[in-house]
Amino acid sequence: MSNIQPQIDELIIKFLNGTLDDNERGTLDNWITASDANAKIFENLTNEKWVTGELGKMYSIGENAGWNTIVTALNSEVEIKSNKHFWYKWVAAAIIVVALGSGYWSYIMNNSDFNQTPLKEFAIDIQAPATNKAILTLADGTKIVLEEASNGKLVAEGDVQVTKTEGGKIIYEDSKNNGSSVVNENTLFVPRGSKPVQLVLSDGTEVWLNTGSSLTYPSRFVGIDRKVKMTGEVFFDVAKNPAMPFKVMANGIETQALGTQFNINAYSDEPMAKITLIEGSIKVERKKSNTEKDHLIVKPGQQVLGANHLKLIENANLEEVMAWKNGQFHFEGANIRTIMGQISKFYNVDVEYRDDIKYSFVMKSSRSVPVSELLKVMELTDLVRFKIEGNKIIVLANKK
Repeated sequence: MSNIQPQIDELIIKFLNGTLDDNERGTLDNWITASDANAKIFENLTNEKWVTGELGKMYSIGENAGWNTIVTALNSEVEIKSNKHFWYKWVAAAIIVVALGSGYWSYIMNNSDFNQTPLKEFAIDIQAPATNKAILTLADGTKIVLEEASNGKLVAEGDVQVTKTEGGKIIYEDSKNNGSSVVNENTLFVPRGSKPVQLVLSDGTEVWLNTGSSLTYPSRFVGIDRKVKMTGEVFFDVAKNPAMPFKVMANGIETQALGTQFNINAYSDEPMAKITLIEGSIKVERKKSNTEKDHLIVKPGQQVLGANHLKLIENANLEEVMAWKNGQFHFEGANIRTIMGQISKFYNVDVEYRDDIKYSFVMKSSRSVPVSELLKVMELTDLVRFKIEGNKIIVLANKK
């Protein structure tokens, strides 16, 4: 649909906003009747069901236009039908998504008829984290700031050699030469404002820690199982060992695997933990009392929500779950506090809510952009405004 001419785009928006004059209506009618393709475009863009469906599918804007993010407000069905202004904004956003062509993005951004509030520049900006700021705490309390440590061997924990690669990955290698059963407990902490960190445990299990997360683990695994404890969000690619189950404790929930891939989101400021299985099989347990346990067997693509009890979600959005590990932000129908919660952790900023924003958003973006890029595009919905004051982002409703 990139063949929609800028003048026609403007006329479609005016049609939906009820501001067409007779001459403009004639021009629009001539364009509609010029071809079946034009008629279909007009039919789609004036069909609420089609627009809302497309907004749920389309996210990114071409890199050549300088943006890789598109955000749209998802109102409830009642709100869309009852408020013509919001419906107009929805369709305007849809035109951006479906009609984007060479040069069209700059046109829409400079067209005051699309958005009465110009896209502002923030006087202060906050850049995306560029380095790994993780801290490794050894059994004796020694702390190693990985950003300051040289590549290569970091330390020896008994028979286990700990090294740091050029890319910042931390690797534990167990030589097992002398049969020692000495186990040292280590903790890797990734603070807010750090890039995620990859860790390879002594059994070969690969782990990725998101911003604001920690993992406590033995330098080597001995005994009947492999137990670790975590906070925040961590992805596990567990090395297979049927004789030694891998167990993760987070927020009072135990996730057990033999050899599989799964993601656990257990931030303390989130209302519930989310355990999502990518590959293999896991068992998730929560102790209900001294004698009772709540447990679920999880299949690939399923997600467990854990608060006071465990709830199984059949078809999790795996792309959304894995976005952080793949260097992206990805939200589908997320409220503003969920979005700003991730932004707060990643950019290490405080967030103040001065208004109650009742809308949900769809958004996909690279995590490498400055925070202002995300805020600018969310403001395109005309539903929310932001201010950056020092290291704080202030969230306000757009009270037009």
